[in-house]
Amino acid sequence: MQFSTEYESAWADARKKMLITRTGDWRFRHPVTKIAKCRQCGWCYLYCPTGCISPGDSGYFRVDMDYCKGCGICAYECPAQAIVMVREEVD
Repeated sequence: MQFSTEYESAWADARKKMLITRTGDWRFRHPVTKIAKCRQCGWCYLYCPTGCISPGDSGYFRVDMDYCKGCGICAYECPAQAIVMVREEVD
């Protein structure tokens, strides 16, 4: 895979396609939502810096693990403390 500053720069032309890289392999922990505590407020969705959290069909928010870096911002910002960060298991 080749990277180009044409696609990576913050000042890149918005009309051109961005190069999206799956970053899920970088993490050492991942978010897990405790459904019983979740208020479906969407703070996790709003604060996620990679945009890998999206609304699900059930009203709860789901995390796309292909793009989650495991930063923990969603867990930190959750007002209900419904998200916990769990260490990744190595196969």
